[in-house]
Amino acid sequence: DYGMIDNCRTGYFQFDARQDGLYFKVFPPKDGNRPVSIDDVLYYIDKKKINCDTVKLGQAVKTGCNTETEVKVSDEIVHPYAEFGDYHMSADCMRVEAVFYPPFVGADMLTSGDIVKDLQYLGVKHGIDKSCIEQILENREYGKAYNVAEGTAPRDGHDGYIEYKFNTELKPRPKMNDDGTVDFHTLENINHINKGDVVAVLHRENRGDDGIDVLGRRVLPKKVNHVVFRYGKNLVQSDDGNELISQVSGHVVLEGDKIFVSNVLELVNVDNSTGDIDYDGDVVIKGNVIAGFTVKAAGDITVSGIVEGATVIAGGSITFNRGIQGMTKAVVKAGGNIVSKFIESAESVSAGGSIEADSILHSKVTAKETIKASGKNGLIIGGDVKAVYMIEAKTIGNAMGTNTTVGVGVDPAMKRRVDELKNSLDKLGNNKIQLNQILSVLRKKQELEGSLDAEKHDLQTKTMRNLIMLEQEITKQKKELEELRTQIGGEKRACIKVYDAAYVGVKLVFGDQCMFVKQKYDYCQFIKEGADIKCAAI
Repeated sequence: DYGMIDNCRTGYFQFDARQDGLYFKVFPPKDGNRPVSIDDVLYYIDKKKINCDTVKLGQAVKTGCNTETEVKVSDEIVHPYAEFGDYHMSADCMRVEAVFYPPFVGADMLTSGDIVKDLQYLGVKHGIDKSCIEQILENREYGKAYNVAEGTAPRDGHDGYIEYKFNTELKPRPKMNDDGTVDFHTLENINHINKGDVVAVLHRENRGDDGIDVLGRRVLPKKVNHVVFRYGKNLVQSDDGNELISQVSGHVVLEGDKIFVSNVLELVNVDNSTGDIDYDGDVVIKGNVIAGFTVKAAGDITVSGIVEGATVIAGGSITFNRGIQGMTKAVVKAGGNIVSKFIESAESVSAGGSIEADSILHSKVTAKETIKASGKNGLIIGGDVKAVYMIEAKTIGNAMGTNTTVGVGVDPAMKRRVDELKNSLDKLGNNKIQLNQILSVLRKKQELEGSLDAEKHDLQTKTMRNLIMLEQEITKQKKELEELRTQIGGEKRACIKVYDAAYVGVKLVFGDQCMFVKQKYDYCQFIKEGADIKCAAI
């Protein structure tokens, strides 16, 4: 057993250089471990340039699987070699593998210091696995590949990305009704947003961390995508740059990777492809509004085409470049003014300001200020047309005596409403005095006693809340009263002007007075004098 390597569990071989030549020994494995491989032996003699009888080597390896074997393989005197490691560095320089080979009998064994020196000679500066080296020396396994050095892998980061807070893939889908019919009115095809809404969030990229290879060089993590917000007007980034915030109420769209916010909604037509529109901004329609559909806007509405028997409601003004073909169904309502090429067969057209059209035919039209049928035709025929201050037209009625009602001034209901508001404001004023008195008593009590008990504290809170609500109601009613008074005041000068002719069949209404036109009138104005309606020069 001379020269046996105690701590080797696997089969191993050793050459023995003696005076009479070279001997080859094979030791079988312990505890069912791996026996010697002929490939390792051939690699060894090739590496150390040893000439010997390979057939004898092969036979000895076979026999050595089970029993310790020794055979002379050469008559040459060979220089004995110490135990050595064969090192291989991976292509990416992140790992060094070592395979160890046994020493000649009696030659030197490796120490951990020798292995570290070998690695340093290869240029290894980082990641030498000392515990692995200790393990190798404690429990040798020749021919096995060990990881003796390992670099620190870089930590890959992740790409930056943008999270959109709205539906980026809106597909208008009609709703199925219970009876199997399809409802094209409630299509979801607009991303509505309010001022101050966050429309997108930027999740910044993470670069990751550098690694170090075994040669001590920096290893970069995978490249990550850097993203930035791309956006149009009406948007602003938060202070930290991670949120995109809308500065207007309206709608948001994504075109490519660019975010656009607008408070003007532009459409071609309002029909089955859009459904009904309810928008917190201005609406511009390049084409027509088809019968049966509704367009509501908090701002202004402009329609370049025809409005059929549809409903159009704006908080601001309305402009119809072509006009209203109402089919006796159209309902149009504006908080401001209405301008339309013509108004025909509309169920109701009403404006908080004035109305202007080239012709108004067979429609119910009301305005809080004035109505003008101006332009080439300037006609008001049929229907019921009423304004508070003034109505102007070239022609009212026609030679066929079509029933036409035109009225100015304030209808009696408005006067009744003024009385209601006056009474209501009186009551609210008294309530306010009472609430203030309660608060005053409680305040004095608090000053004297330093604090209020729970019940009184609740009363104080409740009273203050009621007072705030009361103030809001008073403000609202005062505003309405002011508006009505202005209109009633303006009624005294109310007039109906005709620049061409007013025909028989026309009914003139001034507040609660009315007069039927019994003859054709040319170029004049109708005014109210006392209790009578008179014709006067313009």
